[in-house]
Amino acid sequence: MQATANIYIQKSESKRTTDNLCPVKLCITYKRVRKYYSIKEKIKKHEWLYLSLSDIESLKSPKGKFKDIANEYKRIVDDAIDIINEIEVFSFNQFEDKYFVQTASWDNFFAAMWEHIQNLKNDNRFGYASSFESTLRAVKEFHTGKKFSFNNRKDKVEKRASLYLKGKELRFVDITKTWLKKFEQYLIKEGKSKSTRGIYLRNLKVLFNVAINEHNIQAKNPFTNFKISTSENTKKALSMEQISLIANYETKHPQQRFYRDIFMFSFLAYGMNLADIARLKYSNISDNKLTYIREKTRNEEQTETTISVPITSQMQAIIDRYGNKTIGYDAFVFPILNPKWNAERIYAEIKQLTKQVNKYIRQVAINVGIKENVSSYYARHSWATISKNTGKTVDFISESLGHSSTAVTKRYLDSFEDKTKREHSETLENLIFNQNAG
Repeated sequence: MQATANIYIQKSESKRTTDNLCPVKLCITYKRVRKYYSIKEKIKKHEWLYLSLSDIESLKSPKGKFKDIANEYKRIVDDAIDIINEIEVFSFNQFEDKYFVQTASWDNFFAAMWEHIQNLKNDNRFGYASSFESTLRAVKEFHTGKKFSFNNRKDKVEKRASLYLKGKELRFVDITKTWLKKFEQYLIKEGKSKSTRGIYLRNLKVLFNVAINEHNIQAKNPFTNFKISTSENTKKALSMEQISLIANYETKHPQQRFYRDIFMFSFLAYGMNLADIARLKYSNISDNKLTYIREKTRNEEQTETTISVPITSQMQAIIDRYGNKTIGYDAFVFPILNPKWNAERIYAEIKQLTKQVNKYIRQVAINVGIKENVSSYYARHSWATISKNTGKTVDFISESLGHSSTAVTKRYLDSFEDKTKREHSETLENLIFNQNAG
């Protein structure tokens, strides 16, 4: 009995992207056992890796672009069948060895990194893709001794791709332990922080593992005996008194008030991330509480976290003040995102939201006499530390923050002493909004 190959479209809701698109895989069946494989490296256009439900219907009688898509799927299946026919006694291991044979582009570090970035974007992991591109840019500038500048968004993507891929090649075999040390010293001279250097080096390590394990690149992994330094966890929390000053600050500046209120909403909602606030829908509100899945853990089967937050009076006041007036089950609560935007546009708008919150909350902090360089991240860390100091357990805080373990939470709480035990939730809000901030 020989194995069979066909294209399989994952229609179940749990497998769909945030844009409700269905992933397309190659399915190999042998003796009633099925295995599914990515076709990222085989397909000509990455947008064909995902289909909408209407696209799937159009493929049944393909015309125009759908005929091209159907032919591309057929080519991939035919290639898989050719591999199957080459195997005398079929096994999935033999098939995978032949199917995942390396492509020539992965010999070149820059081409491999650029492809990896595009794959991350296709998976809607735009933040991670941005981090990898920053790493790619740093490596390219180090390798060529030249600085790059990008002036506008219009020609940015094309210009970046051209600059990254042209010129002197860098192979994986060229990246040795000595090379890593020189690169790290270069980053230090460029004024990169310990945290940034760690991110860049960890990204390089990830790419090396992908190149060796998935693309069979014949290069020695230089990270085997190379230690990546980690930065100390910087304390980014405000005291209850400081949060109270921000909460009670009076301003007639509409943007300053809006972004201050978004910061306070984040604090009151157990340190809710701005990405989750922006994506909040009225469907997340029921029985006077918010229930949502953290965007950071979405689609991660082992760590996907659902969080429930009671809506306090001040949170409701913020919703009433700014919430979209056209209320619908799937309408966004706040006027930040547009449901017609694609995932990449949504990522860009949330990034812009973070910049705006940081800009205006720093203005407010300065105006009330806070010396810390306050950012949106302070809302989350401050909620955790103030909650601890008002008597809540680490288990409660860990669950409220959606942490994977209490060990993660304890890192949030390091260096903070336990203070007087008090009632939480509404009591915490009353302490902040009703005390004299003058």
